Amino acid sequence: MHRPVRKILKVALVLAVGVLAPRAAHAVGEQNGRIAGTIIEAVSGAPVPGASVTVSGPSLIGGPRSQNSADDGHYEFVELPPGRYDVEVSYSGVKPIRRRVVVRQGEVAPLDIQWSPELAQAEVTVVVEERHMTKPDSTQTGTVLTLDQESRVASGRSYQTIALQVAGVVDTNGGRNPQIKGGNYTMNRYLVDGLDITDPVTNTFSANINFDSISSVEVLTGGMEAEYNALGGIINLITAAGSDEWHVDTSLYINNTAFSAGNQYGPQIYNGVRDWFVGNRPPQQSYAVNLNVGGPILKHRLWFNLSLEYGYSERSIPAGPPLGIQEPPLTSHRILVRGKLTWAPNEKHRITLSISGDPAFFNNVDQDNSRLPIAEDFQGQGGAFAILQWDYFKSQNLNTNIQAGFQYSNIYTGPQGYGLTGSSPVNIGAESMGMGFSSKNLRYDPNAVQHNNQADGTTWYNGGYITSNARWTFQLDPSISIRGNGAGYHDAKIGIQYRYSQFNYDVEVPGKDFDGQLGRIYFDQDAAGSANEAGLCDPATGNGGCFQRSQLPKYSQLLKGNGLGLYVQDRWRVAKRLTIVPGLRFDWGRSQNTAGQTSDLWGFGPRLGIIVDITGNQKTMFKAFYGRANETLSLLTVSYADATPVQTVEQFTGMPGAPAWSTLYTSGGAGGYRLNPHADAPHTDEITLELNREVFHDSVASIAYTYKRIGNIWDGVETNQIWDPSGTRVVGYVNGQPQQVFFYTTPDSNYRVYQGIDFTVESRPSPNWDIYAAYTLAWLYGPGAEELGQVGNGEAGNSGNYNPRQKQFFDGFLPEDVRHQLKLRASYNWHGLNLGTTFNYVSGIPGSRLFFNQNDGGYTNRRSPQGTDPGSPSSNARATQNDATRWSEFRAPDVIVVNARLAYDFSELIKQHIILIFDFFNLFNLGQPQRPNGNGYPLQQQNIGTYGQVIGRQTPFQFQLGLRYVY
Repeated sequence: MHRPVRKILKVALVLAVGVLAPRAAHAVGEQNGRIAGTIIEAVSGAPVPGASVTVSGPSLIGGPRSQNSADDGHYEFVELPPGRYDVEVSYSGVKPIRRRVVVRQGEVAPLDIQWSPELAQAEVTVVVEERHMTKPDSTQTGTVLTLDQESRVASGRSYQTIALQVAGVVDTNGGRNPQIKGGNYTMNRYLVDGLDITDPVTNTFSANINFDSISSVEVLTGGMEAEYNALGGIINLITAAGSDEWHVDTSLYINNTAFSAGNQYGPQIYNGVRDWFVGNRPPQQSYAVNLNVGGPILKHRLWFNLSLEYGYSERSIPAGPPLGIQEPPLTSHRILVRGKLTWAPNEKHRITLSISGDPAFFNNVDQDNSRLPIAEDFQGQGGAFAILQWDYFKSQNLNTNIQAGFQYSNIYTGPQGYGLTGSSPVNIGAESMGMGFSSKNLRYDPNAVQHNNQADGTTWYNGGYITSNARWTFQLDPSISIRGNGAGYHDAKIGIQYRYSQFNYDVEVPGKDFDGQLGRIYFDQDAAGSANEAGLCDPATGNGGCFQRSQLPKYSQLLKGNGLGLYVQDRWRVAKRLTIVPGLRFDWGRSQNTAGQTSDLWGFGPRLGIIVDITGNQKTMFKAFYGRANETLSLLTVSYADATPVQTVEQFTGMPGAPAWSTLYTSGGAGGYRLNPHADAPHTDEITLELNREVFHDSVASIAYTYKRIGNIWDGVETNQIWDPSGTRVVGYVNGQPQQVFFYTTPDSNYRVYQGIDFTVESRPSPNWDIYAAYTLAWLYGPGAEELGQVGNGEAGNSGNYNPRQKQFFDGFLPEDVRHQLKLRASYNWHGLNLGTTFNYVSGIPGSRLFFNQNDGGYTNRRSPQGTDPGSPSSNARATQNDATRWSEFRAPDVIVVNARLAYDFSELIKQHIILIFDFFNLFNLGQPQRPNGNGYPLQQQNIGTYGQVIGRQTPFQFQLGLRYVY
């Protein structure tokens, strides 16, 4: 398929999204938690006012905090860093009562205490750790994943992959940008220590963090308070700080190719391992070394934490159609560095500064079995961000927070051979030797022009576009929290969120054609539908499969955006058993393209939650929530709605020996787009109902229903082309010019609807056990599969707003429609021996059979609703086109991933925490169709000879050896 200007942007941005494994202000992540409760007299049940309550813990800088219980016996400690805390309640001259609780970020740890002098005298000094996880004053769904929990199981060692352990979170395209409860992968927000690090253009994650430096990750899937503003979900990281004790955590992980099964599979769904395959095994290996050091510079006052990681990895998919050779592996070099200072000059102030950097380099990033090594691409990326925040604790009823952050990142891409060569070709294609391909595939030539064979989807002779994507963001977020009584107890927060973003984008098409022209790409197909090189065009002679070609000059963009959000949130405890959680958000965002044209969006987001404590002891909670979130700032929109050089698409009109080309249409240019300056803001309306119960010690079971409608999603509405009734050929143009013209707006018709039921159990019945289990039954449907051509799951990248004759087929099962999810994380630790496992089952994701479109020169048409197959052809062409009784769901097979960890801590033997780790990934070596590198659908969807065959499979069984030292 040819690529008009809007597709150039899509390809470059999607490439960045796939490997990054990397809009108004959106969110400032909660970094702390709370302890709250009531002290009552054990016999009479009367409140106990004036009791002295003190909290202390290793995570709390500045020393213990104390307060007296109020007249109603209530007390609350706020802005507590996550960790373990001892709570002490006493009267003068009476032995205190002690409790130990675990505080998690963004949550309250409820702790009611029945007190009497007799009970205090009988209280023993040994305290048992308590985790009350019913979240009695919050409607937010999701959970918190801690470093302690994740160190017990084998995981992908990234905050993106561990988010998949949470109910309602999937990754249907394998790109490490999860999709959360009906949203696509551009609808989440990623936060680190309060800074929104979401990429301002692709709306995906934009930074990587040393996994061992992460203290905890909060994954919010719904019911969000007004502080947050995401159409999908929130992934909120807190990194480790220092303490009053010195700590060292260093580790080495070895995952050699010899530790991998490295299976090769047949191309059909039902094919298993090729036991007699004589080609190379797909390399799978990685190595990582980590160092984390933290401690006091001044005890109780100034702490630091420093983290450093280097990682090297190779990843590849098994050989498969259409070329059938083993692709060279995707290799990466990554350096992650992070530093954090926490300063408490006195008990009223806390100042935190953190800085991160993450340079990385990737080779052979495409991994799609449709190109030889010389047509592969590379990617370099990296950047840095810094966060400064100040907490001021005026009193127990008033505190403020101000945080500022800055981030710079750059992603640059190009053909794999680009940068390795000057004017001479270089050897880069040895993997294709002896496979029947021409000598042009053995040495990378920077002047070669890319050819795409439309008959089998293969790419030849050169890689993708040469791009540079530089981003700058600045964030400023002041807030004030107020607590007190008035028709009940209130815990209110008011805040402002400001964000500035800038994007500098440069792109050029590599290669020089036979006639000296730059910027050309060929889209070839001969009458016989010849595969591989046999179907390619020789433009100098007109021989072969000459069909279409495009030409695009080099160009640049400069995009800017400003966003402002104002929120008010209250937790209003009306009575002992009733809490109301009202909130309001107002958002404004302005984005500006290179030409200075602007898009202004406004959003009003009311939130209302009702929480009923059914049993009166905070152990059985019913919650109901309604909320609206708005997306008011997106540089992605103006990156498409921007003046670009005119791209020309030409049709071959000559014959062999007499080549001739004529303009089919143009796109881009000043007249190639219109931008709606005052569109309706994309928004989410969500209803959540939840019932949770503390079923036994430190264990909660929940059932939650979520309805979510995401409406007015950005899209490009093509307004100039006039299609024939079949929607396969353009027969005229509204303005009389053969040009595509896109109106970038937020159509009412571009929406998606999600309904899901989550059953979850979260349990820590003893320090030895940790269990999380979840089952989700969900439906996701509607016409909103696309957002500006970004998220097509390997399909055409178009929407129903591109070709009106096709619009009827774009309302169906969406690409992220996973009907069933079953997840388990479980671990047991006994005298240093640790056994842990994760289990993840997802049912098959939908696809569509795609048919050839003459005008587009590619497979962009459907003949049945998305997520379905129209059935096999019959002798009656009319019946084939219109017989709905032939339609059936088209889904990839279900996928199961089981990982396991066996580890032993030698501390009981040698008094040092030296931990030997054995990790097993894809334990049962399953090989179901899957695209592990974020390149779309796992089966061939084009209506060609390889339709339905497997494009990529699960990464095979791997064993990883680890050695960790903790002091």
